[in-house]
Amino acid sequence: MKPGVYGRSADLAAGRPLPDSLVPSPSDLVAAREVIMGVLPKTPMLFSARLSQRWGRSVHVKYENVSPIRSFKARGALYAVAQLSPAQRNSGVVTASTGNHGQGVAFSGRHFGVPVTVFVPEGVEPAKLDAIRDIGPDLRIFGQNLTEAEAYAEDFAKDKGALFIEDGENADLMAGAASVASEMLDEEPSLDSLILPVGGGNLIAGALLAVSRRSAEISVVGVQSVAAPGATKSWLAGSILREECETFAGGLATEHPGERSLAVMTSLLRHMVLVTEEDLWSAMAMTLDATGTVIEGAAAAGVAALERFGDEIPGERVGVILTGGWVSRNDLLRALAMSPE
Repeated sequence: MKPGVYGRSADLAAGRPLPDSLVPSPSDLVAAREVIMGVLPKTPMLFSARLSQRWGRSVHVKYENVSPIRSFKARGALYAVAQLSPAQRNSGVVTASTGNHGQGVAFSGRHFGVPVTVFVPEGVEPAKLDAIRDIGPDLRIFGQNLTEAEAYAEDFAKDKGALFIEDGENADLMAGAASVASEMLDEEPSLDSLILPVGGGNLIAGALLAVSRRSAEISVVGVQSVAAPGATKSWLAGSILREECETFAGGLATEHPGERSLAVMTSLLRHMVLVTEEDLWSAMAMTLDATGTVIEGAAAAGVAALERFGDEIPGERVGVILTGGWVSRNDLLRALAMSPE
């Protein structure tokens, strides 16, 4: 697929409602926020004068990269682990991840005293691998990509009698992820567009659900790399399609979205943007220049989309989510070297 802004008529607008059995309920979204607020400090959202001036619109930046695990992923994981029965807590949980999701589940397991096993594929960013290891789960490296790691993790969980928590296929994870958009809209109700990266799809699905409870006038825009367009292709087709991913951005490195996430996307999402790998590298440097904060490649997706395709993206009062801040020194230096400014 080529870089660009892609559109699709949302199923909900065509009279095809979202199945309630696939997604968290409004009460789940509220309960998830209560759990999260009891554990995590609220991340800041700040107006960016520099980005606003650059793009000719009001830009508000949500800094999930300054959470305790430098990522939004602890939100959904906390709620998912909090819902476990005593027997499930004793048996433990298993997950697979390219980095941040694994950290989130490990962090949540440590908080609630639940054993956690995290599978990661070969080639995961060293900084993220070290971050997972530092939290203390049983960390295992298996597979050439996330799909292979997930398959092995699911089999391992069945053998051990543990619960497998799959990113993109867990309603509790989605409910927790929705809290990011809810916080943004509570703090800045005038926002008319939210722009965020898409990997397995929990974050954008959660954002779509949070927005749908409030106003049909708020646009949610997802961003992927042309080197990992699986969710975009699946959304356009209305069914899961697998696509090879070759992106450096771990948070975008999924071959396909989760079934639950895709159900929400096809029902509610109208816009997706594909950017290049070079766009992501440049946006990492631009974000540092404009905000003074260091972010990883996936977190730069919203900035990259607005920089390249801003004229085609809706919204005069835009919220951009910086989803994570795990980046190696070498990658940061590369981003700065590739920046045109």
